Amino acid sequence: MKTTKNRAGRKAIQIMIAVVLLVLSGCTAPMQETQQSPAGTIIKGDASQLQPGLSVVYIFKKYRNVDQVPTGKAALRMGRRGEPVTMLDHQSGKEEFVFASGRSQGVAMVMDGFLNLEKEGTYRWQALANDGIRMFINNTMIFEDPKVHPDRLTPTGTLDVAGGGHYPVQIIYFQRKGTAALKLYWQPPGAEQFSLVPAEVYWH
Repeated sequence: MKTTKNRAGRKAIQIMIAVVLLVLSGCTAPMQETQQSPAGTIIKGDASQLQPGLSVVYIFKKYRNVDQVPTGKAALRMGRRGEPVTMLDHQSGKEEFVFASGRSQGVAMVMDGFLNLEKEGTYRWQALANDGIRMFINNTMIFEDPKVHPDRLTPTGTLDVAGGGHYPVQIIYFQRKGTAALKLYWQPPGAEQFSLVPAEVYWH
């Protein structure tokens, strides 16, 4: 009788431990989700399913570092989708909206899509940003300037392209307060200097 009770007690304790571990694992999953780099596949050949511009999620909060900005499903839970961003050529004053967000302060943007890179060779990348920014192409971080700062150029990043195609891109950006800027520049293979990335390069 005593043995049966002891077995039942041990089994109940084991079940309770399993439940606690399951709850704890569920609590930590969303935090890990925000740290993942963007997933994507290079599209070579037919890209007729793509549409112009980058998809964007706006999140309205005053961040101090790109590390704080959620991505993926966490961004969708906290923010809202906007119209595709057709070109990164933006500067705004204190009272002007940041892109098409409808807000002038405390705006974060998570942009996903593809860059149409037709030529083989080394591409160089740089952005003018205010405030923080981080860019990934094909799951590799190209550059970052992640904290609050005035208008300034990011460090230059490079990407070696072995074959033409549409390469997955993610750009995480935030504007805390004051003025805003986000302009993306490139120097494709054979170009002598940097220029604004044209609208026909952005797809989603």
